[in-house]
This record gives sequence, structure tokens and C-alpha cells, in this order.
Amino acid sequence: MSVPEESVEKTIYLIRHAESEENRRIGSLKNSLRTLGRFRLPSLQDAKAVGELLNIPAQIDSIVSDIGKDQISDMKAKLDAANFLETFNVKLVVHSPLIRARETSEGMLGCVAPETKVGAVNRVVELAELIEMTPKEWIPMYRGQFKGRVEFFEKWLHDQPEDTIAVVGHSEFFKAMLGLDFKFGNCDVWKLTFNYSKKGQEMEDTTSEQICAPKKKPSSADFKEGEQLTTYILPPQWSNVTKIYTGKKVES
Repeated sequence: MSVPEESVEKTIYLIRHAESEENRRIGSLKNSLRTLGRFRLPSLQDAKAVGELLNIPAQIDSIVSDIGKDQISDMKAKLDAANFLETFNVKLVVHSPLIRARETSEGMLGCVAPETKVGAVNRVVELAELIEMTPKEWIPMYRGQFKGRVEFFEKWLHDQPEDTIAVVGHSEFFKAMLGLDFKFGNCDVWKLTFNYSKKGQEMEDTTSEQICAPKKKPSSADFKEGEQLTTYILPPQWSNVTKIYTGKKVES
């Protein structure tokens, strides 16, 4: 893939979808394993949810859970209070075609494709390449297919005329794109600087703090609102990764 010569710096807001039914079922699986580890039987509710994981297609394109709906409502109130789209001059919203991302975009931002204009937003786009990692792409021999989608998306971002873009997508996609070892929380909103022309260049002025791995594996919850990521060496095209809004915590 050729690298564009033109240097275009953009502000990108990455938003992970609200808790989905798949997330709920996986959470029940984790609860069940913890319970079995204590030599106790899982709850009937967790056991039923684990059984639902056998329906693979339902996990790939699952709807938002009841908890997810509550998360969307909570974050919508925060974004409305901050007049998010207008205050941050968001001109383009792009989201995954999966149901949970569409529901999150519509519920939190008030827009979903094929709508073309909402408030300060000029365009709303649904992008197929933004879907979460598929079961096939978890297989090592097909990981290049997933990497190709990530690279396509970055090139796509560069080619858009808007310089302030909100993206509603998925945890594994964002995690791979930024080279992190943790996932964004449901409905978390992160602000980043994107400059595709820096792709492939060496990082400059890397601090020892960036080189050193965290003492413990972090989670999205470890970062406070307004706090910037400093413990990772990010791909050159991404910088200034800052959590600006925290999604409502899922009660376990």
C-alpha cells in the first residue's frame, strides 16, 4: 500500500458500542468459570447465557443488551449536556454495520446511516470494513485479512474531506489498530490525533515511560477522563490518545 505524500492531521473520536448480548453471554461464561473454580455450580441465569453462546451467528451480530441500553442512555445524557457534536465540531460520523454499533450510534449521537445530516454532522457513513474481528480472522492464517481491513480503514480516514470524525465500532478492531493490550470499555469515548502520512515513520522523542511496559495489565477503567495514554508505543499515525468520557460500568 502506497503512503500518501500529503500530510493531513485529523481529530478522531473512537467510541466502542454499548454492551451487547454477546458481551453479556461472555460475561456469564467468565462468571461460571470463576464459580466452578470455587467448586460451586453457576447460577441458572449464567448457565442459560453460556448455552446461548452455541448460537454463533447470534454472537457475530448481536443486539444491545438491557444493560447496554442503560449505558447508551447514560452516555447520551453526558454528550447532550456537553453539546458534543457541535462543541467538538464533528462533521462526519462513521459506524460499523453490525446492529450493536448502529444502535449505539443512533442512541448516543442521534444519527445512523443512511441519514446524511444531523446537527453539525454533514455525513453519516456505514463502513463494512469496520466490523469486528470475525471467527475466521481469529485463525492465524487469516489474521492478514483482518490487518488489511484495519489498514483500509486508516487509508479511508485519510481520504475523507472532514478533519473531525466520530467512529462507532468494536473493541478488538480499535485494540489492534492502536497496538494496545486492553479493550476500550463499552460506550467509552476516546479522542485521538491521526496523521496517516506518518505511517511507517520512526517514532521520535520516545520517552522511557513509553518504552517501559505497565507493571500490570491495564484496563480501560484505569484511565481517568482527560488522562492520556503514555505507557504504549503507538503506531506513528496515532498520537494524543485521551479518554474523554467513561461509559457506565457494568455491574457484575
